[in-house]
Parts: sequence; C-alpha cells; structure tokens
Amino acid sequence: MGPGLFTDPTVGFYVDGVNYTSNGMFDLDLTDVERIEVLRGPQGTLYGGNSLAGIINVITKKPDNFTDARVSVTADTLERRKVSVGVNTPLIEDQLYGGLSLAFTDNNGHLTNIHNGKDYGAREDFVARAKLRWEPTYTFESDLILDFQRLRGDSYALGSAAFIKNNPDKVDHDYDGEDNRDAYGITLVMRNEFSRFDFTSITGWRDWDSYNSADQDASSQTNYIYHNIAKEEQKQFSQELRWASNTASDLQWLAGLYGYYAEYKTKSTNMLDYTAIGWGGPYTDYTNVEKENSGYAAFGQVDYSLTERLTLTAGLRVDMEKRNADIQSNNQSSPSVNIQGDKDFNEWLPKAGVSYAPDSSALIYGTISQGYRAGGFDHLYPNQDDPTYDSETSTNYELGYKASFLDNSLELSTALFYIDIKDQQVQQLVQSTNTIMTDNAGRGRSQGIEFETRYTPAPGWLMELGGSYTNAEYKDYENCAMTSLQSCSGNKMVNTPELTANFALQNTRPLTEQLSLFSRLDVIHVGEYYFNSLNTLQQDPYQLVNVKLGVEAQDWDVYLWAKNALDEYYSTVEFDFGSGHTVEASDPQSFGLTFNAYY
Repeated sequence: MGPGLFTDPTVGFYVDGVNYTSNGMFDLDLTDVERIEVLRGPQGTLYGGNSLAGIINVITKKPDNFTDARVSVTADTLERRKVSVGVNTPLIEDQLYGGLSLAFTDNNGHLTNIHNGKDYGAREDFVARAKLRWEPTYTFESDLILDFQRLRGDSYALGSAAFIKNNPDKVDHDYDGEDNRDAYGITLVMRNEFSRFDFTSITGWRDWDSYNSADQDASSQTNYIYHNIAKEEQKQFSQELRWASNTASDLQWLAGLYGYYAEYKTKSTNMLDYTAIGWGGPYTDYTNVEKENSGYAAFGQVDYSLTERLTLTAGLRVDMEKRNADIQSNNQSSPSVNIQGDKDFNEWLPKAGVSYAPDSSALIYGTISQGYRAGGFDHLYPNQDDPTYDSETSTNYELGYKASFLDNSLELSTALFYIDIKDQQVQQLVQSTNTIMTDNAGRGRSQGIEFETRYTPAPGWLMELGGSYTNAEYKDYENCAMTSLQSCSGNKMVNTPELTANFALQNTRPLTEQLSLFSRLDVIHVGEYYFNSLNTLQQDPYQLVNVKLGVEAQDWDVYLWAKNALDEYYSTVEFDFGSGHTVEASDPQSFGLTFNAYY
C-alpha cells in the first residue's frame, strides 16, 4: 500500500482497543502479550482511517482469579541483554485482580564509529505496564491499564551505500546523534452484558515525547554537514462506544461511535554546510510546527444468515476529521514559510460481503470494502503555495477460501485481492531544493494472491508454508520528481516485493516424563523491491534463516537460537536526496540464549 513515513500510517495499530495514531508510538516493547490479531486489507468500516493495508491488534494478558508469575532473561552476541518479569494475582477474590509487568533492555551497540573509535547503536529501554481488573458482578467488567516507556539510545546508523554495504558493522559519523523517547498511556475498558446486547466503552490517553538528533549526512567529510535535531510532543485522547448483539439469531449486528483529539508539536533544527559539494553554507534551517487533529465517526455492521451455510454482510462508517496547523519555517534554500489554517475531510466507507460454508470444515467468501487515510498539512518541508495534500482512498475486492482436511491436521487459507487506490499519498524528492514533499499520485493498483498452510503430520510435528505474489504499480503518477520530464506511471510501488515466502518446521519430542526437546527452523524469502518511486534504488532478493533449539519443562524452559543464521545482508532503508546514496544495514547474524521461568 506504500509507506506512511511522513504521513499518517497505512496500517492501524491497536493495543487493548486503543488506536496508536502516530508512527512514533509503535516502537513499544510489550512483554505481556496474550495474542496478536492481523486483519488484512482495508478495515475502514469498523476501524476508520489509517487502516488501508489492514490492522494489527495486540491484546495483552488480563489478571485473573489465580496467581501467576514469570521471568525471562535473554542475551545475544550483538551485546543485547533483556530481563522481563511479570506477575498477576487476585487482590479481592472473585472481584478485583491486579497485574504488573516490567522489562529492561540494555544494548552496548554492536557497531563501531570509525571516526572516533567508539561503539555505536547503544540502547537502554525500560517499559512497565500495570493492570487493575474489576468484576463486581457477572455482567460488568472494567480494566484499567497504565503503561510507561523510557528509551535512551543512539540515532540512525546511516552511511553511504558504498561504505555500509562493504562495512555493515561500521559507521563514520562526526556527530553523535541521540534517540530518546518517553511514553505514557492510560486505558480504561468497561464492558456490560445486557439481555440482548453487550456494551463496551474504550477510553485511551497517550502522551509521547521524543528528542532525536542525527548525523544525516552520514559521514565525517569536511565542509559537508547535515545535522538534524527534532523535539516532538504528541498527546492523544480517544473514546469509543460499541453495542453488539449477544443473542443467537440469524441477524448479528454491531454499532458504534468514535472520537479522538490529538496535539502534535515539533521544533526541528537543521545545521547545514554543503561547501564541499558546491551548494554553499554553513547555514541553519528552523521549523516550528503545531498541529491539532480531531475526528468523529459512527459505524455499524450486520451479518444476516440466509441459510445455515450462506451469510450476507453489510457495513457503513461515516468518518469526519479536521486538521489544524500552524507552521513556521525558515529555510535557506527557499523563502520563509508561515502557514496557518485548517482543513476538513469527510468519508463514507461501505463494506459488503458474502460467505458460504459448503460443509463444517470449509468457507468461501467474497468482500468489497473501502479504506482511507485523511489528508493534511505537509510540515517536513512546507510549501507556502501548496501546504496540504488530499485524502487517499482505496477499494478492496477479495475472494477467499479457508478449509481444514485430514481430521483438522491440515489447514489451508488463500485469497485473491485487487486494490484500487485513488489520490495515493506519496513522498517526492524536490531535486532543486534537496527536500521532500508529500503529494498525491493520481492512481495506484495492487493485486495478487496470498496463501498459508499448517500441517501436523504426526504428534509433536508442525509444518508451515506461506507465500504471496503482489503486483503493485503506480497507474497514474506524473511529475514524480517534481519535474515534467519524469513519470512514475507503471513503476512498482515502494517497499512492495512481488514474491514473498516462508517455511517453518517445528518438533517437540519428549526426553523424560518432565522434559521435552524443542526445535524449530524458519526460512523467509523476500523478493526484490524498490525504496523510491523512480525505481532507481533497489533491494535485491534475500533469505533469512532462523533456528531455535531448547529444553522445555512444566515451569521453565531454555533456548539457544540464531537469527539471520546465514548472515544475509539487506538494507532497512535507502535514499538519495541528491547528495549521495545513503543506506542503513539490517541486523547481522546473531546467536542468543533465552531462559524463562513460570510460577
């Protein structure tokens, strides 16, 4: 679907029902996860904007009417160490329960900065999550969740492509960047079961502060400097109310209301000197941004069973959002910018579907659904004459089949999809000013097939196989480098490999009455893809092999593992803003040991 690097995300990310609306909020270590749900394709009807590509829904463990505790210790060859602990216990039997989980990660940094000889890539991360669950009656339940994160670390490990690809364990920085974050959150979930429906209220508050500084020129070259400092503050309040049927009938329904308010403030300073490449300097750019985003929505969905095997689905969401911005920018390469204003975005997001179960172990379905993400104000390098970009919308057509065979030992799931994207939000390089702007391409299209299987041929054995073919192209994208001479129509969408595949083989074998031997092999293939819409920066295909071997008991387990066992190189990011091809290397081969104990 394309990235949301400088815009709203394309994938909705939820933790215990609260939407993390900013990309910066995603990087949070969750130590008490119960399960993760993945919904693929536009989910606009029930989840609203920023869900064009799908939803990642994280559900953490609830404390209950018994005491359990756990501790985990991990260390690896990349000098990373992690300790996490957690406990859940009843505070008042059959009524009030509490839980607390803590995790601390310490990383000295496995890279070397050849400019000063110091280690690079250090990170200290502390997270905490406290829960209070109250069940005063059989029909009412409330969960209060408090979470906190404190992160201190080095900034991006960027470098020139020629240097990093030959020296993936090194950087050459003459400026020590930092990546510091503090995050706080409060979630209150209340549920009540009535005679004909269930009512749920989800209230969320997020506070996220960041200080990031980086050696963006990614070198120690004299008279060539691009150092950036950005201070960000984000606050978000959201409220969702849902009513859902709970009786056995041919008609099942869900209805809801949603609202949110978010504040975003950033102060960015760029210290620049391009004397070495003939662009002048030194000089300093400043950008101060204050934005307020708010939105309201009403949504509903019904499922009606025409027969025992045939079900029809219909849904609709009305979404209204407002963007307000105050942007002040002083850029040496262009006139000063002063932007103040607001813009409204309103969308109707329908969904229709049909499913047919030929028997109790198979399902055939088809859906048509719409998704979107709102437009907004381009604040990275704002343009006084064109400060905004429009909403992006998508229509998704999907036909799928799910089934189980051989007494449920073999599971198969496959889907064909076609996605039509209008006014696709894209980032464009303005070569004349060496800046990036967010704009709308005319049209995009993504189509393909996905499949996954799980097979248990014998007790203790598990085989998994999955893959996808995706043909994602810009169908109408002119002036993609802000010049009339360059068109990206027909080019591949960024970060979208045509072919992906994964294979896993897992075995659990008894050693004694109390001990079992666990082993697992994972192989992942990622086909070639592009980092830019011009399709000039390409990532070659690569394969990742992960191995895990351990001993498991009832109240403890220990594992030896290897990640990227064949030490495959690939880039996590590549770009060229006009002054050179810059990359960041992925994690190299690592071996580790993990010990878990349970009570």
